[in-house]
Amino acid sequence: MFKTIDWPDSCKVRAVIKFLNARNAQPCEIYRQMSETYGDNAMSEGNECADQLAKEAITKGDPFLLPKPPSYLKAEIKSAALSIWQDNWDNGETGRSTHDIVPRVSNKPVGWNREEIMFVTGHGSFPSYLLRFNLRTHDNCSCGEKGDPIHYATKCPFTLSWHFQTPTISLKLQWLKKILTNNFSRTRLRLLMRFICDESNLIVEDNN
Repeated sequence: MFKTIDWPDSCKVRAVIKFLNARNAQPCEIYRQMSETYGDNAMSEGNECADQLAKEAITKGDPFLLPKPPSYLKAEIKSAALSIWQDNWDNGETGRSTHDIVPRVSNKPVGWNREEIMFVTGHGSFPSYLLRFNLRTHDNCSCGEKGDPIHYATKCPFTLSWHFQTPTISLKLQWLKKILTNNFSRTRLRLLMRFICDESNLIVEDNN
């Protein structure tokens, strides 16, 4: 077994650390070899030398590329994709009613079911929607008024059992958000939409 060298010169400690660094030794390996050769007391000198070597590495060391881990690249790609998606969502021409309720994009679902999505987007058995695609010649409900989601949820006599209080124009957005965050209101909305889908021939005026 080797005998440790007590109180080595600082220059000697420095030279050994440089030598081990040149061999790409890990810090724990440097510490082990220094302790075995010079004893634990040498590490007080070694710490000073290590600090000096770190300073030299900043000013004199050779630059090298440290590859980023896959997790970092994945996070950067996700962030960039969400940024592009958000920009398209903010400046798009379609889906504006949905944008008012869900202004921030996310890869997490909002938790709405099929009926709720149809009501919020207006994509369903509504005369106002069917007219957009020339599937109807008008957008009238059988009662004579414009057949859009708000009409069926508040005014149509055929859907009286599932009516909500009619909102003012300025509070329409808050009204809709309140419905979508209340479990009882969401249940009523789902029943309303199922009735509209099942009884479309009743609530939609003849296509003449």
